[in-house]
Amino acid sequence: MNGIQRILCPVDFSETSDKAFAVADSLAQRLGAELVILHAFEYPEQLTVAAQERPLDPTLKPKLEGLKSAHPNVKVEHVLHAGQPGEVICWIGQARQCDLIVMGTHGRTGLMHLLLGSVAEHVMRHARSPVLTVRNRPADEPPLEEPLVLPVPPPRFM
Repeated sequence: MNGIQRILCPVDFSETSDKAFAVADSLAQRLGAELVILHAFEYPEQLTVAAQERPLDPTLKPKLEGLKSAHPNVKVEHVLHAGQPGEVICWIGQARQCDLIVMGTHGRTGLMHLLLGSVAEHVMRHARSPVLTVRNRPADEPPLEEPLVLPVPPPRFM
């Protein structure tokens, strides 16, 4: 029996999350897993429990529900939920008993990372299931070079 029954794929409708969705969809098809597609939005209409699933932007729900599996045998669930994205992703992953989270990362470093934070980093630190991150790399990015291995220096007493 496969250990991965349900995959969570958080989306923010960016090119990077589109790539992560494609990976999650492919994995779900290959593993026979369900796919939970989540979009976390910042502000609910009202401070009620029901409003946590109703975003101010009425285009979000149809946009989210427009994400469909390329494979007819993959069962898909769409979830909209208010709150800080990192916290919502971790909680939904736990609440829906997801065995894997597949999400995009923008790969920000330095000042941009300090200013904007990293949802992917938060999820990797706090999620209760494994996290697979997908990064959108430029097509013209040069390949990695083979690491240089230097000889071990002799001991100092020689």
